[in-house]
Amino acid sequence: MVVFAALAQAQITLNQNDAPSAGQSAMTHAIGTTTFTGTQGSGNMTWDLSSANFGTSGSTDYVDPTTTPFTDSFPTATHAATIEGASSWSYFRVTSDGLWYLGFGTELGGGITNISDDPALALPFPCTYNTSWTSVFRVTFEPIPGFSSVSVDSSLNTVNAWGNLMTPLWTESALRVLSHGYTAAYLNGNLIGPVQESWDYQFITEDPLRSMLFSNSGATGPEYTEGDLTFTSGGSTSANPVRGPVAESFKLSQNYPNPFNPSTTLPVELSKATHIEITIYNEVGQVVSAQSIDLSAGQHSLPIDGSTWSTGSYFAKVTAGSDAQTTRMVLVK
Repeated sequence: MVVFAALAQAQITLNQNDAPSAGQSAMTHAIGTTTFTGTQGSGNMTWDLSSANFGTSGSTDYVDPTTTPFTDSFPTATHAATIEGASSWSYFRVTSDGLWYLGFGTELGGGITNISDDPALALPFPCTYNTSWTSVFRVTFEPIPGFSSVSVDSSLNTVNAWGNLMTPLWTESALRVLSHGYTAAYLNGNLIGPVQESWDYQFITEDPLRSMLFSNSGATGPEYTEGDLTFTSGGSTSANPVRGPVAESFKLSQNYPNPFNPSTTLPVELSKATHIEITIYNEVGQVVSAQSIDLSAGQHSLPIDGSTWSTGSYFAKVTAGSDAQTTRMVLVK
């Protein structure tokens, strides 16, 4: 269990200078479902997780967007981010008035891009206590004339607390952002299925490599105190890890069915018994599922349950030894 307590702490104001730079890497540290009462209260706080048992689950590398395969699709991007070994990139534009999310591209499936109809405001500048904003990521597809598919991910965001955030690796002044998200899909203007709602808390510091996320995919309101915690720290890691002996016949195939609702199967083939890790990320690089299992040599069909996830694209990363492979999955509810 992790708790919080009040402590005098100066407010901070985030601006354009607090965005990450090309060449930087943020290591992700995760803990399974836990109790965290840091969602309670407002104003000046302290959140102490310094004794919590986090594990390391990967990294995000920030690169120059002009060095990526999809730079032509995102000509206004100033920043790009890629999850270690994912062959996928998220694109952003940093200006004096905010950090804007433009979309993502992946080399999986022969090359796929999701480009927002209009840039989505991920973080306004300046940003401080009581700042509020709306973010809308809307993607329109017209696969054939006369058929228009629209997916919309939107959120209402409010900085409702500030204070001292202590993790096992660092202590920083932070802003706590409550995000109320909505995900919807439309076909020719008609809503497909119900609108999915989500709630999460982001803790943002002036160091772009130090942040924290507290989420619960089943939360029905902002009062939850059970969920998954991840925080980031500065690190250095290659986006193309060295392949180990298992890589000679380690094979991750496309999930089936795909698209899926709400479950699918992930085929994995191993030449010898080994320990593997399965990490699933959403479109913005947040971990929605992580598990570790021991498998024998041969072919395996691993079940994936997306019943608590929102409609959208997900990336399943399987790591065996020093080899990591990733495939894109699409959930449609």
